[in-house]
Amino acid sequence: MSRVTHEKKNLNRLAGEFLVASRLTQRGHMVTLQWGTTIGYDILVFDKAGHVAFIEVKTAAQTSQRWILQSKYATPENDRIPLDRRFVCCVDMADGKTTPDVYVFPAMVVANGMNYFFSGMFPNSPSYHLSLDMKPQGRTKEDRVLTVGEFIKADSYLDNYAALGIEPVVG
Repeated sequence: MSRVTHEKKNLNRLAGEFLVASRLTQRGHMVTLQWGTTIGYDILVFDKAGHVAFIEVKTAAQTSQRWILQSKYATPENDRIPLDRRFVCCVDMADGKTTPDVYVFPAMVVANGMNYFFSGMFPNSPSYHLSLDMKPQGRTKEDRVLTVGEFIKADSYLDNYAALGIEPVVG
């Protein structure tokens, strides 16, 4: 596999963020894209009742169903924003998909998937991966062991924007 340039990584990141924002607005949601590191989330989604969802977008462009996330996503309780308002949208653009998959995961589901894979034995690294098609470390040869995607029921979050709990502003 060839090395991906910084420019290509940045373009993939932006493509994922714009894709999620586009899909949300197509469904009648009001969104704002957050540039820089002011709040640590890529997209905010609002409704008329004042509810807000904070979304971090992660894009896989080389390996399908595998995203690199900061280690903080394994322990989502350590954030000042309420846990039930935080989400990770995992965009799968790998394998030349013309219509990328978008998983709308609550932050706790991502943490559960990472903890399941690493069995609580995290590497000494600032980032971990969420790999839906992999079994937990040390258990890859066991037949009855679920993959991470099966364990967290990833398919139920595929294009599931209702998981955000935000009412569209346009119906």
